[in-house]
Amino acid sequence: MPKKQTRRDFLKTLGIASFSVAAVPGCTEIKRKSPEKTILSKPNIILIMADDLGYAGLGCYGQKLIRTPRIDQMAREGMRFTDCYAANTVCVPSRCGLITGQHPGHATIRDNFTPHVDINLKNGGGYMRDYPEGAWPPNVTTLGQVLKNAGYKTAQFGKLEAGIPMPAGKMTEHGWDYWIGFRETGAAFQYYPTELWKNDERMTFEANKPQDVRQPGIVGYKGVYSADLFMEEISKFIRENQQEPFFIYFPSQVPHGRSPRDGDQIQVPDIGPYADRPWTHLEKLYAAMMTRFDGHVGQIIDLLKELDLDENTVIFFTSDNGDENSYYKYTDRFHATGPLRGKKRYLYEGGIRVPMIVRWPGQIKAGQTNKLPWASWDMMATFADMAGVKAPEHTDGISVVPTLLGRSDKQTPREYLYWEYQHAKQQAVRMGRWKGVRIGGTKEPIELYDMNKDIGEKNNIAAAHPKIIERISEIMKEAREGSEFTKYWPLPEHRRDDIKMDNSIYKTLGKGGGY
Repeated sequence: MPKKQTRRDFLKTLGIASFSVAAVPGCTEIKRKSPEKTILSKPNIILIMADDLGYAGLGCYGQKLIRTPRIDQMAREGMRFTDCYAANTVCVPSRCGLITGQHPGHATIRDNFTPHVDINLKNGGGYMRDYPEGAWPPNVTTLGQVLKNAGYKTAQFGKLEAGIPMPAGKMTEHGWDYWIGFRETGAAFQYYPTELWKNDERMTFEANKPQDVRQPGIVGYKGVYSADLFMEEISKFIRENQQEPFFIYFPSQVPHGRSPRDGDQIQVPDIGPYADRPWTHLEKLYAAMMTRFDGHVGQIIDLLKELDLDENTVIFFTSDNGDENSYYKYTDRFHATGPLRGKKRYLYEGGIRVPMIVRWPGQIKAGQTNKLPWASWDMMATFADMAGVKAPEHTDGISVVPTLLGRSDKQTPREYLYWEYQHAKQQAVRMGRWKGVRIGGTKEPIELYDMNKDIGEKNNIAAAHPKIIERISEIMKEAREGSEFTKYWPLPEHRRDDIKMDNSIYKTLGKGGGY
């Protein structure tokens, strides 16, 4: 029996010397190893997003204790970015920015909590019970829809969408052919779930008995471990859809910790290579979970090689925000933010600068490190470019495909990146080498740091650069304009201790926190 022709084999037969991909608007020219062939191809796209993984949580970003050999190898085989950012500093707004392709000044959601009831903040604000109409699910085109409309088979596994439950049928409407995971953020704290959702159907797991799985720090439990289950589902999806272009979004729950009501401590099937380390039990659990996740990334790459899909698949690996060390009781064992200031919940670099590794054999030159500042809201434009379609008009993002393919001279320039986060009314701007941060309100002072010299944000040089401060102040105003949802996320002029949740961050900063 003749060997079954793969999609990659078929695409190779289409090479026509006189055909120029560059003539197709929004389409990327992809050159194969054979120099005489230039073909039009939609690569498979896989986006893997960790949950609360700090900038220095991987070996290739300076981690010394936790083993991540497969992700480190992925970095050696592709491009590692040093100045890539999450869309926000906590889960829900970060995922909202990714899925809608919007920065936080335009995004519908800008906090893990619902918007303010009192949009004038006359009485401290308070929070709405539900999101305003159109905030979530959003009315704009989403990431899944972009790829679905471009002819991709689409699937999502893990912590679904923005972590906000949606009505039946909405996931499919958002462009997902197949999906399985947790419908809401709180449910994803459980690693031995009693239930998951698969294409609007509830899945229950009799092996995961509630009285057992809600215990802290389980090791060696024989039930269904969610991270392993998602890996099995991803493998199945790739095998079943290898003949056509596919897009996989894998928002993992790893290494997010657990809530006190569920037993507090992380759960993992085994401690792996850390059993004999002179660490706390929680530190061992955290490290073991990360190394197991690293193995899952390796399994995906191995499967692509097995199916001869490796050269036609681009993999992105990143995190939704910075490190959260409460999961191992605030020890400084792993130094997971590296040289950066702050962590999750702050718009200092430690809260938003995240790992970003992109691997695409034959297209992205191996072993590269790149300093281009970009953010996860650029994914929509980047993926659209790879798929050969135009990005939606509403997106704030730009395609970074030119940089990935070694054509930095063709990279679309941008003046700034903008963030805002409702807790403590934080705003931040990255403008070239400059980073501005303002906390508390629109008339509070702006701090200024030189990212070429001070990524740790230790030396506030605002007084020496009044013109830069003036422009950043203008950006902090104009970046919020043009969105009907900005009114639900009001900013006072000055810090107010009566606004729910803000005061805790002010107190932490007052005690020297945020570093």
